[in-house]
Amino acid sequence: MITDTIHEHLKDIKSSKVKPLVSKATIIDPSDTLSNVIGKISKNNAYDVFCLNGKSTLSTNIRTLLDAKNITSMKVEPFLYPIPYLNPDDSIQKAANIISHYRIREVPVVQKNKIIGVVTAQRILKLLSTKDNKWIKANLIYTQNPITISAEESLSNARRTMTSKRIDHLPVLNQGKIKQVLTSAHILELIIPQERQGKKSMGSKTIHKLESRIGNIGSTRIPQCSPNDNLNKIINSMLKTNTSCCLVNLWENLQGIITFRDILELLASKVETPIPLYIVGLPEDQKNMTLISKKFENTLKRVQNVYSEIQEARVSIKQQRTGNKKEGKYEVSIMIITPHHAPLIYNSIGFDLSEVLEDLSQKLLRTLSKRAKRRSKKSIRKIGLPIF
Repeated sequence: MITDTIHEHLKDIKSSKVKPLVSKATIIDPSDTLSNVIGKISKNNAYDVFCLNGKSTLSTNIRTLLDAKNITSMKVEPFLYPIPYLNPDDSIQKAANIISHYRIREVPVVQKNKIIGVVTAQRILKLLSTKDNKWIKANLIYTQNPITISAEESLSNARRTMTSKRIDHLPVLNQGKIKQVLTSAHILELIIPQERQGKKSMGSKTIHKLESRIGNIGSTRIPQCSPNDNLNKIINSMLKTNTSCCLVNLWENLQGIITFRDILELLASKVETPIPLYIVGLPEDQKNMTLISKKFENTLKRVQNVYSEIQEARVSIKQQRTGNKKEGKYEVSIMIITPHHAPLIYNSIGFDLSEVLEDLSQKLLRTLSKRAKRRSKKSIRKIGLPIF
């Protein structure tokens, strides 16, 4: 199977230590104002910022800060949430899993209770580009049917879409064609000038800007590729233009989008089971990690008894957070690949991870059991045996 082949191909990178990839982190203090934090983000061209709180590592990022209202006087502390950190000897696969699960671009590296740097998605991509990945095509990794927005819509609507959907890129439609891509950084930039001039937070000028139409705001330097372009070409184009996404087009029609996260999902954790099982976004918490692995191992064993033709399974785990909330719903989906159908996809959402996994397992068992019975009846009809 192609996923299994990719797993073996990237095995050496997955197991490599993160230490050579560590770069400077953008450090903040919980008492910093949002204005100060935004200034640091702008100065360092960063996406994520970090601080230590006892033994916990706290973080926030551009997309999260789009929810802010009182920019000048409000402290950043309500927008901070805990994330796992790396040790210098941790693997690149662990870094990729954290980036994917938390929808961030940088993971802090901590040593002796001090943040010594970060491992960025971009540095991992540079390492991936050293491999011969020309046989890995865009159609294996891109996100299909990305959310788009009209150039006639307001910047406020764009901000609302980004925060609610937890995305950072919105291709902008102008007369039916994609002219540019609006990012969360573009929205944040609309707030920065007022802060530097000492205006009141979210003053009338800023509000007026956010309510104005998108128009030509956005980046026109976004690289583009076709579904058959290879991974090396895609990564190199993103690195050359210093962008975090690539648009996938076919005959001038938008087919999908490739972000850092889409590429890093190639480094998904693999759990050794009779059916190849890949888990993207494993939580750092060991209890939840073990729960997920064991649950799906057991589920796949049960499914295999009634439907033996599963080729592989891919599980994606996301945790939805908004604003200053440190906990949120788990969104778990599983994709089952068989030789007879298009991929079968099942989803479940809830606050209790164990309940979400159980619901998903039951859906999977019910559906595939029915499919197995239908296939059995068809086979009996073909050989002319009676159906009881």
